[in-house]
Amino acid sequence: MKMKKIVLCALCAGWMFFPVTVNSGIFACPDSQGILDTESIDLKGKLDPGPGLRSGGDVVTAEVRDNIIMALFHKDVGNLLVTLTNGVGETVYEATVNTSVQQQAFIPLSGLSSGIYTIAFTNGCGAMYGDFEI
Repeated sequence: MKMKKIVLCALCAGWMFFPVTVNSGIFACPDSQGILDTESIDLKGKLDPGPGLRSGGDVVTAEVRDNIIMALFHKDVGNLLVTLTNGVGETVYEATVNTSVQQQAFIPLSGLSSGIYTIAFTNGCGAMYGDFEI
């Protein structure tokens, strides 16, 4: 029995010194901006999360990431109408998001021409909106 313990200890000690190398194929990029450009959208306005929820912090945040907008819903405010309008006020995108189920939404920007756009998040309890450029 004592011999088995010695052999087991020797094997375990050997594994600690066994050289292991792993090549994950992932390399550092010297210019991280080249990987993913992001720009936060400064949202104004107010959405009331309703009674019983703490009022601190943003209800919705949004940022432009290359050719999409990523919207994050930090609190459940029910159904939100998400609209994008161009510089002359034409609606170019519209969707309803149920924040009870979905905590994020991806809004496509591909196919839109360059210019200033406004994104708005609205429901019966208020609205948040902000401008961005593509």
